[in-house]
Amino acid sequence: MFTLDPRLDTTDKIAKNRAYKKDPQFSTLSTSLTGGLAIGSANGDIRLYKSVGMDAKTLLPGMGDAINSIEVSRDGNWVLATTKTYLLVIPTLCANGKTGFEHRMGKEKPIPKKLQIKVQD
Repeated sequence: MFTLDPRLDTTDKIAKNRAYKKDPQFSTLSTSLTGGLAIGSANGDIRLYKSVGMDAKTLLPGMGDAINSIEVSRDGNWVLATTKTYLLVIPTLCANGKTGFEHRMGKEKPIPKKLQIKVQD
């Protein structure tokens, strides 16, 4: 994960980066209006970051299916993730009024709402 800045006088133009020892298999990302990042992975996990270059504030375990696309509401209170066969809707607002982007959710981690159509449909 990294931020590019074309104004930098380097060949790679990387302004900030975050390297991982093990490949987290990121597949998609979205940002909130305040700059928070929601990143989905091929193993179904969703990580919430306050900004690029920092550790994830919250890790939301997935249901095992790869996250194909992810979107964050303007206020950062909701994350919508899509997989091949269903949608996940996840609230990120904590009892203290902060979101999972700003504050570790810990025991407040929500159970994602799984939306899936029936085979008959």
